[in-house]
Amino acid sequence: MFEKMDEIFINIESIRDEIQILLKMANISLVDYIMIKRGSQDMPEHMNMSLFSQINEQIDALKKQIDNLNKLKRELLVF
Repeated sequence: MFEKMDEIFINIESIRDEIQILLKMANISLVDYIMIKRGSQDMPEHMNMSLFSQINEQIDALKKQIDNLNKLKRELLVF
């Protein structure tokens, strides 16, 4: 069980690092990304759709890892 958790945490850390790099390349914060995604903020003119798509892919990968962690919790730690 701990091996699975360790693997998920390693994946999350790796994805987090990739997201941080992409956000720096786009010159936006995570909050800016969330606001753009919700439609509450316009996408900056300097950011291209390719970079935005890469951030989306990494965010989706992060969601998947968090879902895996929650699934593991439900399967093993509910008494």
